[in-house]
Amino acid sequence: MIRVLSGPSLPRLWGARLPAAAGIACLLTVGVSQAQSPPAAAVDTPRPTAAEARGQVDAAVGRLTCAGVETTETAKGLRIAGYVGSVEDAGVLKAVLTALPPGIDLDVRVAVRPWPLCEGLGIAGLAGGPKESPEGQGSDAPTLGFNRPSLVYRKGETLEVTVTAGMPGHLTVDYIDTDGSVIHMVPMRLRRDDRVEAGRPVTLGVAKSATDRIYTIAPPFGPAMILALVTRDPLFPADREEVEPAGPYLAGLRAALAAALPADAKGTVAVRSAVLTTVAE
Repeated sequence: MIRVLSGPSLPRLWGARLPAAAGIACLLTVGVSQAQSPPAAAVDTPRPTAAEARGQVDAAVGRLTCAGVETTETAKGLRIAGYVGSVEDAGVLKAVLTALPPGIDLDVRVAVRPWPLCEGLGIAGLAGGPKESPEGQGSDAPTLGFNRPSLVYRKGETLEVTVTAGMPGHLTVDYIDTDGSVIHMVPMRLRRDDRVEAGRPVTLGVAKSATDRIYTIAPPFGPAMILALVTRDPLFPADREEVEPAGPYLAGLRAALAAALPADAKGTVAVRSAVLTTVAE
């Protein structure tokens, strides 16, 4: 969580590279639970295809809620990357991977992103941008810079975010916390002007004037998320409550993006997100 102060006066990640059966055991040793390695395949058992394995994984992912997992076929097997919304969903996915026949090389990079972070990432995906990276990718997606490049913030430290748009438009930046709240960094009542130019940085959390906000790390601690969008037209009026419950706000954001995205969304919406970790010490 962050505390919002006025101006100057004042990532569980599980995954590993899994070479066939031995890799499955490796995955579980760094994950939530431990399981035995699957038995070796019989000599006369046909080697499963990557497409068949992908179908099993995709079917399991489709039954999860608040998850974004992409499975792609590689020369030797599958690459599985993305996020799930809970430790329990991570266990479901692991069970499916453990049950796959040996002979499929698995490269797994899946993070646990509790709600509402998983929903924020899903909205970022709907907007067509890179879901979770502070680094610039593509010409239109905004880039995010942080005063702590490690993205780990300790109690009492301040959060500073620099957003550089890849296209001109209107900027929306939200801090989303797992306590179920959203803090609007821009636009908000003290920073109503959300217009940005391509290539010109906008820094939030630095007290350049009496109306600038300072964001200080405070409990509860854990993962949090910055979601930044640049849109051709404003998504919301600037007079929204500065802090809102995540549920209704994210539903409204999803609806606003659906209205803003035409059949050809190029040049209409650009998005970037990054997941932070806040700790007590």
